[in-house]
Amino acid sequence: IAWAAKEDKQWWWQPGGGPGIFWPKDVLDDFTFGCFVQLFEKLGYSKCQDYQLDAFHEKVVIYAYPDGDFSHVAKQLPTGAWTSKLGPDEDIQHNSPQGLEGKNYGAVKQVLKKRCSVSGILLRMFFKFSAIFEKRANMI
Repeated sequence: IAWAAKEDKQWWWQPGGGPGIFWPKDVLDDFTFGCFVQLFEKLGYSKCQDYQLDAFHEKVVIYAYPDGDFSHVAKQLPTGAWTSKLGPDEDIQHNSPQGLEGKNYGAVKQVLKKRCSVSGILLRMFFKFSAIFEKRANMI
């Protein structure tokens, strides 16, 4: 959660608190799926449906198990790929949010977006246009 929320590698973010654990005081801490959505809304994200690269927004997806319980969060990179932190040391990239779906992480249940900074917009536009030009070059 910390990685997707703020790229925080120092604290473990989790409802309930405790030593070495962070959770904002103004966010529900009942471990329901809704408290994780509320966390990202407090960080400036809003719900959306589309997980495709958008030059003006950074995006996260929240995964849930079949019973609706929260399981994981992934964050979209400016390239359009996704990143996940699997425990304290493992950082991975996957091409789509569906790349993690299955018995270990469940399925994407909510997509959220937040307006990028100007530098974030420029970086996303660079990668978006680079992909278009690369696709055209491969067609020739």
